[in-house]
Amino acid sequence: MDQFLKALRNRKADVQSKIEDEQKRPAPDGLRLNALKKLKLRFREQIEFIERHNRQTAPVLIPVVRRRSVRILS
Repeated sequence: MDQFLKALRNRKADVQSKIEDEQKRPAPDGLRLNALKKLKLRFREQIEFIERHNRQTAPVLIPVVRRRSVRILS
């Protein structure tokens, strides 16, 4: 479980760096920023859920965020 939490935290940090990179652009893409921020929020919620339920002794099913490919339509 500790490895899974570590992986979630790393993925959240990667998303945060992508958000920062997008914000530094001269004309940031608002849709991309919103999608990245939502993804970061989902990671945060998962991490909090796991940490909250790690305090309990009973095993808990953990919802997992799956990677989705994003297509940009021109």
